[in-house]
Amino acid sequence: MPTLTDLELVSAFIAVAEERHFGRAAARLHVAQPVVSRRIQRLEREIGVDLVERTTRNVGLTEAGQEFLESARRLLHDVDLAVGQAQRIAQGEAGRLTVGFVDSAAFEVLADLLRRLEELAPGLVLEMRELPTERQLDQLHSDIDVTIVRELGQRHLEEEGLESRHLLEERLHVALPIDHDLAEQPTILLRDLAEEPFVMFPRPQVPRGYDHILSVCEEAGFTPWIAAHALQYTSMLAFVAAGLGAALLPGSARAIQPATVALIPLADPHATTSLSVAWLGRRSATVQTFVTAAREVGRERRRALAADTA
Repeated sequence: MPTLTDLELVSAFIAVAEERHFGRAAARLHVAQPVVSRRIQRLEREIGVDLVERTTRNVGLTEAGQEFLESARRLLHDVDLAVGQAQRIAQGEAGRLTVGFVDSAAFEVLADLLRRLEELAPGLVLEMRELPTERQLDQLHSDIDVTIVRELGQRHLEEEGLESRHLLEERLHVALPIDHDLAEQPTILLRDLAEEPFVMFPRPQVPRGYDHILSVCEEAGFTPWIAAHALQYTSMLAFVAAGLGAALLPGSARAIQPATVALIPLADPHATTSLSVAWLGRRSATVQTFVTAAREVGRERRRALAADTA
Protein backbone atom coordinates (compact mmCIF):
# COMPACT_ATOMS: atom_id res chain seq x y z
CA MET A 1 0.00 0.00 0.00
CA PRO A 2 1.49 3.39 -0.94
CA THR A 3 2.25 5.79 1.92
CA LEU A 4 0.68 9.22 2.29
CA THR A 5 3.94 10.76 1.06
CA ASP A 6 3.91 8.53 -2.03
CA LEU A 7 0.39 9.67 -2.81
CA GLU A 8 1.37 13.32 -2.44
CA LEU A 9 4.20 12.82 -4.93
CA VAL A 10 1.95 11.02 -7.41
CA SER A 11 -0.80 13.63 -7.00
CA ALA A 12 1.70 16.42 -7.72
CA PHE A 13 2.88 14.62 -10.86
CA ILE A 14 -0.68 14.13 -12.15
CA ALA A 15 -1.51 17.79 -11.51
CA VAL A 16 1.59 18.97 -13.40
CA ALA A 17 0.96 16.52 -16.24
CA GLU A 18 -2.63 17.65 -16.66
CA GLU A 19 -2.10 21.38 -16.14
CA ARG A 20 1.24 21.49 -18.01
CA HIS A 21 2.18 24.31 -15.65
CA PHE A 22 3.74 24.27 -12.17
CA GLY A 23 1.87 27.35 -10.98
CA ARG A 24 -1.55 26.05 -12.00
CA ALA A 25 -0.71 22.64 -10.53
CA ALA A 26 0.23 24.31 -7.23
CA ALA A 27 -3.04 26.27 -7.16
CA ARG A 28 -4.99 23.08 -7.85
CA LEU A 29 -3.26 21.30 -4.96
CA HIS A 30 -3.49 24.36 -2.64
CA VAL A 31 0.26 24.42 -2.00
CA ALA A 32 3.12 26.73 -2.98
CA GLN A 33 4.76 26.25 -6.37
CA PRO A 34 8.18 25.28 -4.89
CA VAL A 35 6.45 22.46 -3.01
CA VAL A 36 5.21 21.01 -6.30
CA SER A 37 8.67 21.31 -7.86
CA ARG A 38 10.28 19.49 -4.91
CA ARG A 39 7.70 16.71 -5.03
CA ILE A 40 8.29 16.10 -8.73
CA GLN A 41 12.03 16.05 -8.20
CA ARG A 42 11.73 13.61 -5.32
CA LEU A 43 9.44 11.33 -7.32
CA GLU A 44 11.91 11.28 -10.20
CA ARG A 45 14.79 10.46 -7.83
CA GLU A 46 12.84 7.64 -6.19
CA ILE A 47 11.89 5.91 -9.43
CA GLY A 48 15.17 6.77 -11.18
CA VAL A 49 13.82 8.33 -14.40
CA ASP A 50 12.90 11.79 -15.70
CA LEU A 51 9.15 12.22 -15.97
CA VAL A 52 8.83 15.92 -16.77
CA GLU A 53 10.45 18.02 -19.48
CA ARG A 54 10.90 21.58 -18.30
CA THR A 55 11.31 24.49 -20.74
CA THR A 56 11.07 28.22 -20.28
CA ARG A 57 7.54 28.35 -21.69
CA ASN A 58 5.79 25.13 -20.82
CA VAL A 59 6.01 21.77 -19.15
CA GLY A 60 5.87 18.48 -21.05
CA LEU A 61 6.20 14.81 -20.26
CA THR A 62 8.95 12.46 -21.24
CA GLU A 63 8.03 9.17 -22.87
CA ALA A 64 8.43 7.52 -19.48
CA GLY A 65 6.25 10.25 -17.96
CA GLN A 66 3.48 9.61 -20.48
CA GLU A 67 3.47 5.92 -19.62
CA PHE A 68 3.68 6.59 -15.88
CA LEU A 69 0.70 8.99 -16.02
CA GLU A 70 -1.86 6.28 -16.78
CA SER A 71 -0.53 4.03 -14.01
CA ALA A 72 -0.54 6.98 -11.59
CA ARG A 73 -4.17 7.77 -12.38
CA ARG A 74 -5.17 4.13 -11.81
CA LEU A 75 -3.28 4.12 -8.52
CA LEU A 76 -5.12 7.17 -7.17
CA HIS A 77 -8.44 5.82 -8.42
CA ASP A 78 -7.85 2.51 -6.62
CA VAL A 79 -6.83 4.33 -3.45
CA ASP A 80 -9.99 6.46 -3.60
CA LEU A 81 -12.10 3.31 -3.99
CA ALA A 82 -10.34 1.63 -1.05
CA VAL A 83 -10.73 4.69 1.17
CA GLY A 84 -14.42 5.01 0.27
CA GLN A 85 -15.06 1.34 0.98
CA ALA A 86 -13.23 1.55 4.32
CA GLN A 87 -15.31 4.57 5.29
CA ARG A 88 -18.56 2.84 4.33
CA ILE A 89 -17.58 -0.23 6.37
CA ALA A 90 -16.69 1.96 9.37
CA GLN A 91 -20.12 3.61 9.07
CA GLY A 92 -21.89 0.24 8.78
CA GLU A 93 -22.96 0.89 5.17
CA ALA A 94 -20.86 -1.86 3.57
CA GLY A 95 -18.98 -5.04 4.41
CA ARG A 96 -20.10 -8.61 5.11
CA LEU A 97 -22.46 -9.90 7.75
CA THR A 98 -23.45 -13.48 8.59
CA VAL A 99 -27.02 -13.54 9.90
CA GLY A 100 -28.78 -16.43 11.61
CA PHE A 101 -32.56 -16.54 11.76
CA VAL A 102 -35.32 -18.87 12.90
CA ASP A 103 -37.70 -20.03 10.19
CA SER A 104 -40.65 -18.17 11.74
CA ALA A 105 -38.85 -14.83 11.30
CA ALA A 106 -39.49 -15.29 7.59
CA PHE A 107 -43.25 -15.15 8.29
CA GLU A 108 -43.25 -11.78 10.00
CA VAL A 109 -40.17 -9.57 9.70
CA LEU A 110 -37.51 -10.94 7.38
CA ALA A 111 -38.66 -9.55 4.03
CA ASP A 112 -39.24 -6.06 5.46
CA LEU A 113 -35.89 -6.22 7.26
CA LEU A 114 -33.96 -7.12 4.11
CA ARG A 115 -35.63 -4.26 2.23
CA ARG A 116 -34.78 -1.83 5.02
CA LEU A 117 -31.15 -2.95 5.04
CA GLU A 118 -30.95 -2.40 1.28
CA GLU A 119 -32.04 1.20 1.91
CA LEU A 120 -29.66 1.80 4.84
CA ALA A 121 -26.61 -0.10 3.58
CA PRO A 122 -26.74 -1.06 -0.11
CA GLY A 123 -23.10 -2.17 0.06
CA LEU A 124 -23.72 -4.68 2.85
CA VAL A 125 -23.37 -8.32 1.72
CA LEU A 126 -25.44 -10.74 3.82
CA GLU A 127 -25.00 -14.47 4.30
CA MET A 128 -28.30 -15.76 5.66
CA ARG A 129 -28.48 -19.00 7.70
CA GLU A 130 -31.80 -20.52 8.73
CA LEU A 131 -31.13 -22.33 12.02
CA PRO A 132 -32.87 -23.18 15.30
CA THR A 133 -32.26 -20.68 18.10
CA GLU A 134 -29.84 -22.97 19.95
CA ARG A 135 -27.55 -23.50 16.95
CA GLN A 136 -27.57 -19.80 16.20
CA LEU A 137 -26.48 -18.94 19.71
CA ASP A 138 -23.72 -21.56 19.58
CA GLN A 139 -22.43 -20.14 16.30
CA LEU A 140 -22.41 -16.58 17.66
CA HIS A 141 -19.21 -17.72 19.38
CA SER A 142 -17.67 -18.72 16.03
CA ASP A 143 -18.96 -17.62 12.65
CA ILE A 144 -22.37 -15.88 12.98
CA ASP A 145 -22.40 -12.12 13.59
CA VAL A 146 -26.02 -11.49 14.57
CA THR A 147 -29.14 -13.61 15.04
CA ILE A 148 -32.93 -13.40 15.05
CA VAL A 149 -34.16 -15.85 17.69
CA ARG A 150 -37.21 -16.82 19.75
CA GLU A 151 -37.68 -17.06 23.53
CA LEU A 152 -34.36 -15.47 24.50
CA GLY A 153 -34.63 -15.03 28.27
CA GLN A 154 -32.47 -12.81 30.48
CA ARG A 155 -30.84 -15.87 32.02
CA HIS A 156 -29.62 -16.99 28.59
CA LEU A 157 -28.14 -13.56 27.92
CA GLU A 158 -26.19 -13.56 31.18
CA GLU A 159 -24.98 -17.15 30.76
CA GLU A 160 -23.70 -16.66 27.22
CA GLY A 161 -22.44 -13.07 27.31
CA LEU A 162 -24.95 -11.86 24.73
CA GLU A 163 -26.53 -8.52 23.98
CA SER A 164 -30.04 -8.35 22.54
CA ARG A 165 -32.96 -6.14 21.62
CA HIS A 166 -36.58 -7.21 21.71
CA LEU A 167 -38.31 -7.00 18.33
CA LEU A 168 -41.79 -8.42 18.62
CA GLU A 169 -44.23 -10.13 20.97
CA GLU A 170 -46.76 -12.26 19.08
CA ARG A 171 -49.92 -13.86 20.38
CA LEU A 172 -49.80 -17.64 20.24
CA HIS A 173 -52.43 -19.36 18.12
CA VAL A 174 -53.63 -22.94 18.31
CA ALA A 175 -53.62 -24.98 15.11
CA LEU A 176 -56.48 -27.49 14.87
CA PRO A 177 -57.84 -29.65 12.06
CA ILE A 178 -60.48 -27.72 10.16
CA ASP A 179 -63.18 -30.21 11.22
CA HIS A 180 -62.32 -30.00 14.94
CA ASP A 181 -65.18 -29.08 17.31
CA LEU A 182 -63.34 -25.86 18.34
CA ALA A 183 -62.22 -24.85 14.85
CA GLU A 184 -65.00 -22.26 14.43
CA GLN A 185 -64.27 -20.41 17.68
CA PRO A 186 -63.00 -16.80 17.35
CA THR A 187 -60.63 -17.34 20.32
CA ILE A 188 -59.77 -20.26 22.59
CA LEU A 189 -58.65 -20.54 26.20
CA LEU A 190 -55.72 -22.88 26.71
CA ARG A 191 -57.52 -24.80 29.42
CA ASP A 192 -60.05 -25.90 26.79
CA LEU A 193 -57.19 -27.85 25.15
CA ALA A 194 -56.13 -29.73 28.28
CA GLU A 195 -57.42 -33.06 26.96
CA GLU A 196 -56.01 -32.62 23.45
CA PRO A 197 -52.88 -34.39 22.17
CA PHE A 198 -50.14 -31.91 21.18
CA VAL A 199 -47.53 -31.65 18.44
CA MET A 200 -44.40 -29.95 19.80
CA PHE A 201 -40.76 -29.33 19.06
CA PRO A 202 -38.38 -32.13 20.14
CA ARG A 203 -36.72 -30.80 23.28
CA PRO A 204 -33.15 -32.05 22.49
CA GLN A 205 -33.05 -29.94 19.32
CA VAL A 206 -35.25 -26.98 20.36
CA PRO A 207 -35.15 -26.74 24.17
CA ARG A 208 -36.15 -23.06 24.40
CA GLY A 209 -39.18 -23.48 22.16
CA TYR A 210 -40.23 -26.71 23.89
CA ASP A 211 -39.82 -25.28 27.41
CA HIS A 212 -41.71 -22.10 26.49
CA ILE A 213 -44.78 -23.95 25.20
CA LEU A 214 -44.66 -26.28 28.19
CA SER A 215 -44.59 -23.35 30.63
CA VAL A 216 -47.44 -21.58 28.79
CA CYS A 217 -49.59 -24.72 29.14
CA GLU A 218 -48.61 -25.26 32.78
CA GLU A 219 -49.55 -21.66 33.63
CA ALA A 220 -52.99 -22.48 32.17
CA GLY A 221 -53.25 -25.41 34.60
CA PHE A 222 -52.21 -28.51 32.66
CA THR A 223 -49.23 -30.39 31.28
CA PRO A 224 -49.72 -31.18 27.59
CA TRP A 225 -49.87 -34.74 26.36
CA ILE A 226 -47.32 -34.83 23.55
CA ALA A 227 -48.36 -37.14 20.73
CA ALA A 228 -45.77 -36.12 18.09
CA HIS A 229 -42.68 -33.97 17.54
CA ALA A 230 -41.75 -31.74 14.60
CA LEU A 231 -38.71 -29.52 13.96
CA GLN A 232 -40.44 -27.01 11.67
CA TYR A 233 -43.74 -25.18 11.82
CA THR A 234 -44.57 -26.49 8.36
CA SER A 235 -44.23 -30.07 9.68
CA MET A 236 -46.32 -29.21 12.73
CA LEU A 237 -49.13 -27.94 10.53
CA ALA A 238 -48.95 -31.08 8.40
CA PHE A 239 -49.21 -33.24 11.53
CA VAL A 240 -52.16 -31.16 12.76
CA ALA A 241 -53.89 -31.55 9.39
CA ALA A 242 -53.37 -35.32 9.68
CA GLY A 243 -55.15 -35.32 13.04
CA LEU A 244 -52.12 -36.12 15.23
CA GLY A 245 -52.82 -33.28 17.63
CA ALA A 246 -53.02 -29.53 18.25
CA ALA A 247 -50.01 -27.22 18.04
CA LEU A 248 -49.21 -23.75 19.41
CA LEU A 249 -47.63 -21.39 16.87
CA PRO A 250 -47.05 -17.64 16.49
CA GLY A 251 -49.84 -15.79 14.74
CA SER A 252 -47.51 -15.01 11.84
CA ALA A 253 -47.69 -18.72 10.89
CA ARG A 254 -50.84 -17.71 9.01
CA ALA A 255 -48.42 -17.15 6.14
CA ILE A 256 -48.05 -20.94 5.77
CA GLN A 257 -51.45 -22.03 7.05
CA PRO A 258 -52.90 -24.85 4.91
CA ALA A 259 -56.59 -24.85 4.03
CA THR A 260 -57.10 -28.00 6.12
CA VAL A 261 -55.97 -26.31 9.37
CA ALA A 262 -57.67 -23.64 11.49
CA LEU A 263 -55.39 -21.16 13.29
CA ILE A 264 -57.19 -19.58 16.25
CA PRO A 265 -55.84 -16.92 18.67
CA LEU A 266 -55.45 -17.92 22.30
CA ALA A 267 -57.30 -15.66 24.73
CA ASP A 268 -54.83 -16.24 27.60
CA PRO A 269 -52.83 -13.00 28.19
CA HIS A 270 -49.64 -14.94 28.93
CA ALA A 271 -49.82 -17.02 25.72
CA THR A 272 -47.30 -15.09 23.64
CA THR A 273 -43.98 -15.72 21.90
CA SER A 274 -41.10 -13.27 21.57
CA LEU A 275 -38.74 -12.51 18.71
CA SER A 276 -35.37 -10.87 19.45
CA VAL A 277 -32.16 -9.86 17.72
CA ALA A 278 -28.97 -10.94 19.53
CA TRP A 279 -25.22 -10.64 19.11
CA LEU A 280 -22.08 -11.44 21.07
CA GLY A 281 -20.38 -8.69 23.04
CA ARG A 282 -19.56 -5.32 21.57
CA ARG A 283 -21.28 -4.76 18.23
CA SER A 284 -19.48 -3.69 15.07
CA ALA A 285 -20.76 -0.91 12.81
CA THR A 286 -22.36 -3.45 10.47
CA VAL A 287 -24.09 -5.23 13.36
CA GLN A 288 -25.27 -1.83 14.59
CA THR A 289 -26.80 -1.14 11.17
CA PHE A 290 -28.56 -4.52 11.24
CA VAL A 291 -29.90 -3.95 14.76
CA THR A 292 -31.15 -0.48 13.82
CA ALA A 293 -32.99 -1.85 10.78
CA ALA A 294 -34.41 -4.78 12.78
CA ARG A 295 -35.74 -2.51 15.52
CA GLU A 296 -37.38 -0.20 12.98
CA VAL A 297 -39.11 -3.16 11.34
CA GLY A 298 -40.10 -4.52 14.77
CA ARG A 299 -41.74 -1.19 15.68
CA GLU A 300 -43.66 -1.18 12.41
CA ARG A 301 -44.89 -4.75 12.98
CA ARG A 302 -45.91 -3.96 16.58
CA ARG A 303 -47.98 -1.02 15.35
CA ALA A 304 -49.58 -3.23 12.68
CA LEU A 305 -50.40 -5.94 15.24
CA ALA A 306 -51.88 -3.35 17.61
CA ALA A 307 -54.05 -2.02 14.79
CA ASP A 308 -55.21 -5.55 13.92
CA THR A 309 -56.08 -6.24 17.55
CA ALA A 310 -58.00 -2.97 17.84
